[in-house]
Amino acid sequence: MFEELKMRKIVVLVLFPLLIVTSCNLKQNKRNRMYSRANEYLVSRDYTRAIKFYDLALQIDPGFSQAWNNKGIALFELGEYSEAIKVYDQAISADPQMNEAYFNRAKTFMRIQEYKNALNDLDIVSASFPDTSSVFLRKGLCFYFLKDYEAALTNFYSALDKDPANPEIYVDISTVYYSLKDYDTAEELLMEALNIDINVPEAYSGLALVEIKKGNFELALDHVDQAITFNPENPYFLNNRGFIYLELEHYEKALEDINASIQIDPYNAWAYRNKGMYYLMTGNSKEALRLLDKARSMDEDLELVHFYLGTTYLKLGEIEEGCRALYKSSLAGETEGEEAYIKHCSEKGY
Repeated sequence: MFEELKMRKIVVLVLFPLLIVTSCNLKQNKRNRMYSRANEYLVSRDYTRAIKFYDLALQIDPGFSQAWNNKGIALFELGEYSEAIKVYDQAISADPQMNEAYFNRAKTFMRIQEYKNALNDLDIVSASFPDTSSVFLRKGLCFYFLKDYEAALTNFYSALDKDPANPEIYVDISTVYYSLKDYDTAEELLMEALNIDINVPEAYSGLALVEIKKGNFELALDHVDQAITFNPENPYFLNNRGFIYLELEHYEKALEDINASIQIDPYNAWAYRNKGMYYLMTGNSKEALRLLDKARSMDEDLELVHFYLGTTYLKLGEIEEGCRALYKSSLAGETEGEEAYIKHCSEKGY
């Protein structure tokens, strides 16, 4: 009798851990099923459903770092950038060595123009992957938007050393030279990109900008149309075409493109500047002033924004504010601002 009771106790003790293991396996299998379903929705670009199933997986396993990371990707694609950053924070908290989450968070910081935060994340990734061109490419972009052109070129050329057949890098380097007003070098780099791959829409868009500087607006329009053929919803291509339409006095086409650009990317100061130009050119100076001031608040050094602000203030009869803005334009070395300041302000004592 005693031996029988002893054996029953042993059986119970053995079965108890087996039940725990079986329960854990069931939970993990359910978690993995939810995660797999979420990934399927992510691939098919059904981001809302993807998030729902990532959440189900995370309810089972709150420390599932890859589910947090992939949920962040889905939120990013939905344009929920602040929420995406919070989710990437969770992924990194669950796994502080997860370089993919740092890289994705950096990409999101870049989208909301928090370039210094992006650089901090990219530095972490580059410490683990010093030979990865994409990290140096993104660091170069951050420095470019921070207007540190020397650091941008250093990082872009580092990326190019690691990936010399990548046409995207030639385009990005050309952008720096364009900003430095070395248009010939910019054009050479864009042509080099197209020699590597003729199907690079950013190269055609860059050539359009070069032709704008030369005053060849019809040729610029041909180039940007080619870029838009590849990517009809690229906000920068649309905004560039909107600017060209303004110069060609096709005002309604210009407004349509600029509005579409802002709808897709509401963080682009150039689009607000161009929309301000539209209202300035079509006689609505008050609306022009509002938009140009918004563009200036987003980027104080935005090309010609002070010139257009000054011109708008003068039209509204606000001479002192107009001359102050034109003076800032002239200090930036903008010929348009210098000439307008001399014409409207210097002889009046402003």
